[in-house]
Amino acid sequence: MSEVAAVARSRRVCARAFSAVCAASVAATVLALEARPAAAIGYSANSDAEAPAPRKRGKRAKSAEAKPAAETVSLARPLFAVVSLGGQHISIYNHNGLVDRSVISTGVPGHPTPEGMFTILGRERFHRSNLYAGAPMPFMQRITWSGVAMHTGHVTGHPASHGCIRLPGAFAQKLWGMTRIGERVVIAPYDLSPTEIAHPALPTPKMRSATEASAAALADAGLRDGFADGGAAALIDPRRYAEQLRVKSAAEAAAAAKAATEAAAALNAKRLEAVRASAELKAAEAAEATARAKAEAAAKAADSVAAKRQEVATAKPELSTSDGASPAEAARAKADATLAEARTRLEAARTAYNASDAEHVEAVRRSREAAEAAAAAAKAEKDAQLRTAPISILVSKKNQRIYVRQGLTPIFEAPATVREPERPLGSHLYIATAAGGDGALKWSVLSMPPRIAEARASHKKRGMVEEQRSAAPLGAASSAADALDRIELSDEVRQKIADRLWLGGSMIISDQGPSSETSAVGTDLTVKFR
Repeated sequence: MSEVAAVARSRRVCARAFSAVCAASVAATVLALEARPAAAIGYSANSDAEAPAPRKRGKRAKSAEAKPAAETVSLARPLFAVVSLGGQHISIYNHNGLVDRSVISTGVPGHPTPEGMFTILGRERFHRSNLYAGAPMPFMQRITWSGVAMHTGHVTGHPASHGCIRLPGAFAQKLWGMTRIGERVVIAPYDLSPTEIAHPALPTPKMRSATEASAAALADAGLRDGFADGGAAALIDPRRYAEQLRVKSAAEAAAAAKAATEAAAALNAKRLEAVRASAELKAAEAAEATARAKAEAAAKAADSVAAKRQEVATAKPELSTSDGASPAEAARAKADATLAEARTRLEAARTAYNASDAEHVEAVRRSREAAEAAAAAAKAEKDAQLRTAPISILVSKKNQRIYVRQGLTPIFEAPATVREPERPLGSHLYIATAAGGDGALKWSVLSMPPRIAEARASHKKRGMVEEQRSAAPLGAASSAADALDRIELSDEVRQKIADRLWLGGSMIISDQGPSSETSAVGTDLTVKFR
């Protein structure tokens, strides 16, 4: 019995030891997991990326992955977005009003989301951050090149990002299918609502009759039969005209490129012919020089033989002399004939070389002209392509200038006069949102609040802007209509704008100049308030 009891006690001791080891192992695992930062697991609350969803397995997961990531939504365009930093939501509008709205998370105090008037500059379905260790940013829509974008992220309903605008996953995917590059995004301290505006100073588009458009452009665009002759013909708006120009210029650019290629090939052939003619000329010159040297040597030999014969004849006249030609004379005659033939060949080679050289020079000229024509046609095609994009205008009181871009590319800038320059203009964004039957555009306007400085101070204190509109404004900024009244532009500038203006076109009137985000090609005219 004592042995049995001893064995039982031994087994109980082993069991306790095994349990202790297991408990220690589990505790170590738990502590290790608790010690790991969230970022190491693939998700961080401070990251501008949404936490990765767990993978689904089985047939359902496969069918879900087979669906497209984002579907294109058909809406009346253009769209524009208003981001409320105070309300922490984004609102999408078109001419008919509010399209959609979602809660968001913007930048924390150390990394604030900038206030201002921006543009969607680029889009990537799946992007990784260049600033934050490659953090995933699905459905990214860039609004600055300094690192601010709208994308899928962890949304808390209050500031939580490094400056980006985080969107809930489903809404980010939906927004991706709605928006386009070139559409406007306004980031304000609190919520703004667009209002319709009609004013005689707003730009108007140039409408063309069918007869004003190039017959070639109409034919290339397949629209010649679409217009009736006479006064009842439909007018062509700038966007439609731009499409015609794009088709026409693309055909002309292709033809010019083909002509340039053919001219370059012809030039290469003429260059080879010139090289061959030059080689033949050099060979003929060498042959002529050799023949001339031999003829001169043969002449000297013949003269020497003749002189000796003369000496013999003088010294011994009784000796008979042969009247036939000596071998030296025969060699001389042969050398002279060879020289004459070499000179004939040299003259022919020189004539051929001169002709080939002239043809080569002409081929160079034609190739250069064809290349210049191809470059001009390519430039015209690029300009025609730009014309299909919305036009962007900024009138700056600070710089007393107007800036015009299209397709994120500078078009022109010119002087602009702002009456009463000592009085604030404010900052107003006018967007051409719809067109009437006669081609007249309908406009919506968003005016930034005049209390930007107070809003900015509130931002610094709280990390967000609360909707406090009761405080007195900092200055009597102009209303949207008054700002238009104070702008003076030349007729030439207005005509240039009218030639390119259509739906989606926008104009900013502001006390400020273009922001630091506005640089070369690939950026738009934006105003940034901090």
